[in-house]
Formats: sequence, structure tokens, C-alpha cells
Amino acid sequence: MTEYAEAIRLVLADVPSKTKFAVVAPKLDRKGNLDAGQVLAELTGPSSLLVLWPFHIRVPEDVFAAADQMLDVDALQPRHLMAAIKQVHGAVVDVETATRILQCRLSTLFAALRSGRPVFAGVERLSAICEFVPPKLEVRGSRLEDLSGYGEAKEWGIALAEDLWLWRSGRIDWADVDRGILLSGPPGTGKTMFAGALAKTCSAHLVATSVSRWQSMGHLGDMLAAMRKSFSEAEARKPCILFLDELDSLGDRQSFSGENGNYCTQVVNGLLELVDGSERLEGVVIVGATNRPDDIDPALLRAGRLDTHIRIPLPGFESRKALSRTYFGPTLTDGDLERLAVATEGFSGADFDRVSREVRRQIRKSKGSVSVDLVLSKLPPPMAIEGELRWNVAVHEAGHAVVGLHLDIGILHCVSIRKEVRRYIGQHDGLALFQMGDAGLRDRRSYLDQIAMHMGGLAAEAVVLGTIFEGAGGADGSDIHQASDLATMMEVQLGMGEGLNYVRVRTAHELDRLRRESAVIARRVEKVLLREQERAKAIVESNRSAVEAIARALCENGFLDGPDVARVLAPHSLRGGNA
Repeated sequence: MTEYAEAIRLVLADVPSKTKFAVVAPKLDRKGNLDAGQVLAELTGPSSLLVLWPFHIRVPEDVFAAADQMLDVDALQPRHLMAAIKQVHGAVVDVETATRILQCRLSTLFAALRSGRPVFAGVERLSAICEFVPPKLEVRGSRLEDLSGYGEAKEWGIALAEDLWLWRSGRIDWADVDRGILLSGPPGTGKTMFAGALAKTCSAHLVATSVSRWQSMGHLGDMLAAMRKSFSEAEARKPCILFLDELDSLGDRQSFSGENGNYCTQVVNGLLELVDGSERLEGVVIVGATNRPDDIDPALLRAGRLDTHIRIPLPGFESRKALSRTYFGPTLTDGDLERLAVATEGFSGADFDRVSREVRRQIRKSKGSVSVDLVLSKLPPPMAIEGELRWNVAVHEAGHAVVGLHLDIGILHCVSIRKEVRRYIGQHDGLALFQMGDAGLRDRRSYLDQIAMHMGGLAAEAVVLGTIFEGAGGADGSDIHQASDLATMMEVQLGMGEGLNYVRVRTAHELDRLRRESAVIARRVEKVLLREQERAKAIVESNRSAVEAIARALCENGFLDGPDVARVLAPHSLRGGNA
């Protein structure tokens, strides 16, 4: 603001006029707001006022009413900088140099080109630091076209690049361009990498920040100022991709309470106000990222904001082959890539990046070359699912399948056992995959049947193996976790439990917190799970031969699809049990 005020004074000094101008640049208060009172006080003076007001902060009604005219000052362009350097320093810089140093923050630029320093000394200093401002994300694929495993998000990004090109050329209006997207997925799936590649594909600047970075600035006023600064930086570098990470940390206003409730509400409201600047944000596409999309305030996801939500899953088999080629080089054969794709099941893009660094470090030490055996040696040691462990896992998954089929909860797509697992990733050893039927309104029995299916693996272990193992619980997404969430919803939302009330909960985190804080709810949920476990055990006991037949076939083949299971069950018609 100071530099703009000085520039205006220089311009006005050369304008022949009897009118006296006073240039006012209001200052921020501790809450991150501009002091409008300073402007209004100057209105009583003899001079005409020229007020500098940041375009990312709303102009108060009193100032708007007092203004005779309002003009938007465009962002500093290379030609402006070239002309200024020539006029002030008497030197000439080319377009490429001016464009490069404009990537620096304006305060840094003005500091480097200070009065009394030779201009080329300032340019040299700026050239040394411009590589790091704004933050740049290095991605191996460089562009979206070169990345694998992004599916629908990649298609969206390539379509956005085309729309931005049409907008730049004046063929479509900004209203026809998608202006926001929310990416969600497990940690390490490459949401940050996607933003960097998207910016390169779109030939746009990238401004990357996060909620934790805003929060680290200090109290409420500092945080709001940091938020505005990020948006101002993006607006000054149009076209721009503004990447906002950890959006779930802001929370949902409906869940705020206690001493921090007002603080958190003001933060969410501040972000909504910034996101809503339609004309101001022309040329800026906002990419939000989160690991927990259910924790985000719904208002942020409404039309005109981050209204496109795409989940980025962990990479599948073909994507892992492509990532292996990208990270470990072109010397690997197709057979090598298939071995790595199998061995890296459950890996995220971040896992590939970590392993590739270890591989490159080993190559530097040994002065060797990349081989599939070298890469495999850098992966966590595998544990083969075989022998007694394989039989235990097979019985568990067969229990899910038989209980689910007996209760007709949906279509059984497959039952499978992994050949090996790498424990640190938190993979499940096996899977019984049902597709729930689309029956419209669900009744209480359908929820209880689904809970019984989740308890079916534990029931089969108890009946067939005579003991139970840890695989049914102990992790997010486990059988007991999913059954607990269903039972909690029945008790506090759906009117299907012992009580009749409604508690607004939307996420697994909120359901878990409710069970922790309410002993009554926790006891009710436990009663449901114990009752359905007993029902599942009765079904397994009545159909033990079917469970064991599926388990034997699963041990032998590792994978059974729906028709395979039907053929195994043909000699074993499912019987009643306590359904």
C-alpha cells in the first residue's frame, strides 16, 4: 500500500491542477480490518481524497457512499515494471526478466529495487530468490497428462485447462469455467501433487497454502489477515490455481460449541466471504483438499463455491504399474512392473515417492542401476498369508459371505484373500464384498441384518476355530467399527433404537465422539452388537458345512466371485439359524 501511495503522489505531482489531493491508505487493525474511520475523518478536510483500498477487502457502506468514483487498479504487469525501471533507474530490462521477477512478492521486489542500488544488482538478487516465491511444487509427471491414478480428477483438470484457454482467448465467459473443486482421499494419495500438475497443464500460477499455515499466524485477526493475503496473492497472479489444504481443520459451524465456537465461526465465515468474490476472483480456480470431507462446513460446498467433489482413491493395479514406471525408471520390464504392482498393493503416491528416494540413495552409494529386486528390497518386508493363517482368514471371510447371503443383504461380488501383506500399510488380509440392494426406504431389520453380516467373520472364528482373532477390530473401517457406526445411527438418528431422539451427526468422527461422551449410547450400541453377534453365530452354526466349503475353496484359489461362491454352495443349501 505504501508503494502505491507514493506512486500516486508522484503521478499527481506532474498533473497541473488547482485541486489539492490527499492520498489515504488505511491501516489494518488487530482484527485484520481496515479503519474506515480514518477515511471518513479526512472528508472534513480541504483537500480532495484519493483512497487506496485493497480489492480483497469489502468497502464499507459509508466509504462507498462517500466515493464519487471507484476504479479497479489492475495487477502489476511486466510492461509496467519495465517502464518503471526505465523511468526511475534509467535502465532497460527485457520482458522475460520482468516476468520472472514479478513472481516475487511485491514487498520483496520493491526492497530489492530500492533507491540508491544499481538496478541490475537488485534484479540479480531477485533472480536468486524468485525460484521459491510463490511456493512451487515439483512433480515428477510435471503435467496432468503424465500422472496416473487420478481418474475423474484428471479428466476434470484437463477439461479445465481447455476452458481456461477458451476464456483467455475471449471465446467463453468466466461464468462458464469451473471455479472450484474439493479433492478428498486418504493421506498420501497425491492431492498436493495434483494441484501442482494442474497449474502446469493450465499454464497458470500456483499459490499453495493450508489451514495450519493460516492458524500458525497467531490470533483471530492474524489468521484472517493470512487468509486474505493468500487470496490477494492468487488474485494478483491470474490465471492462478489457489490450493487450500487441510480444509477439514476449519470444521462445520453446526458442530462448534464452547469458548472457541465464536472464533471458529468467524474463521469459516471469513473464508466463505473470500470464496464468494465472483468478479474479484475471475481467473482464480480454487482447489481444496481434505482427508475428511464430511467434516467440512456444507456451505463451502454449495453451488458457485467448491461445488465439484472428487474422491481420489489409492491407486489400483494398472495405476501402480504406471507409478512404478514413473518413479523407478524405463529400464524395468513389463514383468518387473507387474511384480511391483502386486507388491505395492495399498501404496499411495507418497509411498512410491518415499521408496524411490531410498532406491536413488542406494544407487548413489553402490553406483549401480535400478532393478526390480533393489526396489523390492526397499519395501516393507512381506508376510505371506499361508498355512494356518490363511485358513483363519478364509474362515473369517466365509463367515461374512454366508451370513450376508443367508440374510439376503445384497449381491455378493467376491470373496478374496491376499497372497501377502505389508503390515505397516494397515491392509486387511481378506475381503467379502457385498453390493447393498437399492430398496428405497430401509427398515430396522435391514440395518440389523447388515450389522449381523459385519459380525459374521467374528462369529465364524468363534464357531469353526474355537477362538477369535484381532482382525475384526483395532482399526478404522474394521468390522466392529462399521457395525458400531450403524448401531449408533439407529439409536440417535433413525428412531430404531431403545430411545427416540435425534442428534445431528454426519461423520464417523462425530459418531465415535458421541459414543465416547455418552455412556448410555455406548451401552445401547454394545447391546445391539452383542445381540447381532449371537444371531450371526446361530447362522454359522446352522451352516457350518457351507462356511467350511467356502473357506477351503478360498484357501485353494485365493479369489471367488459371486458365481464361484454359488457353485461351492450348491451342495450346501443355507439353513435357518436364529434369523
